[in-house]
Amino acid sequence: MNSLFFKRYEPSYFDSCVSLVKATWNLHAGFEAITDDELVYAYYLKMCLNWNDHLDIIVDRQENVKGVLFASKEKTSFIKELFHIREDRKINKWKNQKLKQGAFGELKQAQREFARFVQNDKLGEQDAELFDSEINLFIVSPELKGKGLGRMLMDRYMVYCKNNDIESTFLWTDIECDYFFYQKYGFKIHKKFTSEKITVDHVDKADDGMIFYLEIPT
Repeated sequence: MNSLFFKRYEPSYFDSCVSLVKATWNLHAGFEAITDDELVYAYYLKMCLNWNDHLDIIVDRQENVKGVLFASKEKTSFIKELFHIREDRKINKWKNQKLKQGAFGELKQAQREFARFVQNDKLGEQDAELFDSEINLFIVSPELKGKGLGRMLMDRYMVYCKNNDIESTFLWTDIECDYFFYQKYGFKIHKKFTSEKITVDHVDKADDGMIFYLEIPT
């Protein structure tokens, strides 16, 4: 850890976070003839940054982001909620402008992919009102997995929860992610669901989506 540092996210780290998300997930696979696939990850990150209050990152000496944990307060003020709604509109306006410009490739296919993103979020957050916080983005750089950084990020998040009277948290993921970490940390499965990806691409439906929750230890 001598060469790695915990920091609060700042806009100057946006591009590095985009690179980390792209190195972890293949979100652009369903788009056709896309001119710049990093735009998909930029959109995803913009959506993750909005609504969140805990913005913890790990950077190396070169200021490259090597880990992130972004999480929300589900119970927020009306003023803050209005702010986040306005930010959502700005992000969607940016996305729609890029769609019209053809930056996301074939228009109808791109619209279908974004509709899948939205639908999966709805499925994953269907019981959000039952919990005090949501982990929206949690990644450790592939080359640093197994070194305890994920646990450190989660431990720091637990401190944040206790300092903000957060008694429960949840997240949603799918079978392609390393969800065993959550089980080892103490998360339990709240509910399973069939993601839009499986429903569209496969004949047989499967409960590939999982909602995990954790009661914050006192």
